[in-house]
Amino acid sequence: MNFQKTICFVLGLFSLFWFTGCEKDTPKGAPAKTVKIGVIYPFSGHSASSGKDLKAAIKLAAEIINQSFDLSIPLAGGKGLSTHGNAVIEIVFKDSQSDEATARQLVEELVHKENVTAVLGCYNSSVTAAASEQAEVLKIPFLNPESTSPILTQRGLKWFFRTTPDDSMFAQNFFAFFSDLNKALSIELPKRLILVYENRLWGTGVARAEKKLAMKHAYQIVEDIPYDSKDKSYEAELENIKAALPGVILQASYADDAVLFMKGYKEKQINPTAILAMNAGFISPSFLEKLGMDGEYIFSREVWALDIGRKKPLVAAVNNLFKERFNRNMNGNSARAFTGLIVLADAINRSKALEPQSIREALLKTHIKSEQLIMPWDGVVFDPETGQNIGGKGIIVQIQKGEYRTVWPRNLSENPIIWPMPSWSERGERG
Repeated sequence: MNFQKTICFVLGLFSLFWFTGCEKDTPKGAPAKTVKIGVIYPFSGHSASSGKDLKAAIKLAAEIINQSFDLSIPLAGGKGLSTHGNAVIEIVFKDSQSDEATARQLVEELVHKENVTAVLGCYNSSVTAAASEQAEVLKIPFLNPESTSPILTQRGLKWFFRTTPDDSMFAQNFFAFFSDLNKALSIELPKRLILVYENRLWGTGVARAEKKLAMKHAYQIVEDIPYDSKDKSYEAELENIKAALPGVILQASYADDAVLFMKGYKEKQINPTAILAMNAGFISPSFLEKLGMDGEYIFSREVWALDIGRKKPLVAAVNNLFKERFNRNMNGNSARAFTGLIVLADAINRSKALEPQSIREALLKTHIKSEQLIMPWDGVVFDPETGQNIGGKGIIVQIQKGEYRTVWPRNLSENPIIWPMPSWSERGERG
């Protein structure tokens, strides 16, 4: 009798475990499954102010994915990843310190210790290069929302995907902008260019593209000035720039160095015809916070501007959410980071399994339409050979009365173009 009771008890336990194990849905009241995504950005060092904005954007995107919002963005309408039992996205943030070796180690930690399903980052192109090569070794999907060095998608990597356009496209925008100024607005341009750029992967890649296009369009490069972004003074560079005037400055700088150069331009009364910046430090929150009116009239290539919300309501809707939570507007960096996580999460949701190869295959099949994005892009579709989004495109903004206002292409703009930049003495007279 005791033996029979024992057998019945064991069979009962077996049945209980069997049916519990076969349960497909999360039991009512139980916490939802989590899917970890590693995010590497500079939260300290010379790009820390940009890192702060990028982190805020990632937090908002994760909130929209995990909760329910009335937005036309992928995953916004439900809660979590619908095809994976409404699993919630958990972000594991890591500080790159803008350092390549640190980023490599962080990828290792995220994969082996945190068990992330994919990695997103890293803002600085040279850091992105190092981190994504480590991800390639570990065979983990790596999505980059904002690093623009052209070489990043020319390395033959199979696990690397980039949503933003690169600097070759942005440099082409500069020269198309010049052409439009001349033809549509009858503005005479000095065909004299002064190249100023940080001397690592991103800046040198920008300069390489600009030199190639300057030759093609018959512009003269009168000064070529690389510099170390870790320096705290740029006296020699500023003197060389002043000696090269008149001309248009094409500049690629991160946050702290962009501010230092602008202060130097004012102090030494350096008055170029215009400054066209390659985004980055010139659209970082710290730029206008530290410079105020001294940051006026700068042109910058961009991928996003708040005023495109007049023609694309989704932009204003998401920005309002961002401003409610962080007490400031989005910018090009935060908009791209936000979009990057949405794209990655959408692929994870479409993947057949929560494992790297399946997620990579889903990324390759991504097809997100323009109306589902806050970016002024044609959409997101990755080139299977390079991992580059072929739907991206850029705009040009100008700082006017403390705001980044779209000025090109003209079909997206209702704003005037202020050309040339007023001299520092003229600005003083304007009060």
